[in-house]
Amino acid sequence: MHHGNAPSGLLARIRLCDQQEASAHELLRPVAGWITGHVARPHPGLGRRGAVCPFVPLAQRLGLIRFALADPPVHDEDGLAAAVAALKAHWLAMEPVSGQHTIDKTIVLVLPGAAAATVVRVHDRLKPEFVADGLMLGEFYPGHPGPGLHNPGFRPLHCDVPLLVARSMVGNDLPFLTERRYPPARRAGFVESFLRHQTGASTGTRERARAELEHARDELGHPLPE
Repeated sequence: MHHGNAPSGLLARIRLCDQQEASAHELLRPVAGWITGHVARPHPGLGRRGAVCPFVPLAQRLGLIRFALADPPVHDEDGLAAAVAALKAHWLAMEPVSGQHTIDKTIVLVLPGAAAATVVRVHDRLKPEFVADGLMLGEFYPGHPGPGLHNPGFRPLHCDVPLLVARSMVGNDLPFLTERRYPPARRAGFVESFLRHQTGASTGTRERARAELEHARDELGHPLPE
């Protein structure tokens, strides 16, 4: 791994482990087992074929999943936000920094003892900074109510331990950036970032993104430029 231009003090806020190290670590072992035994496998409640997260099996085979712990541990919102800033810096510095497998690298920040409400606030606060750089910040916690895309009764974001996950944005992320719970200004910003970073997305997806951007700007009273 190289650390690029990220300040070393920021990177030192979290410690990274690979799959093997995580499997031997008391706090990381349950999460590593959950990813291998649940996220990387099909599930009857999913509503489609394939793994719960279709990108995880390849990311595992390539050795591109890292597990992270805040060091020292954090529970308050500002401490969590600092750990998430370090998470983003580590993702950007982690190899590969270019090429086709950049989309396969994933860092799972494990937050034992963090309150779900704090995780939600930090996620909402920092997600725009990830999306602006072509990344996604995922949130998982016990009892997460977020429904599956293909089966509203499935709860893909439930995990027994709170997590925040950094990964690359992909074309299939458009629905997660246009949720109506976001105010129109945030949706517009997210979709602008999506269109900037997802130049290789399908024509249909980019058309849907343009329509979503137009809709958000209509709500704001700012029409799309011709």
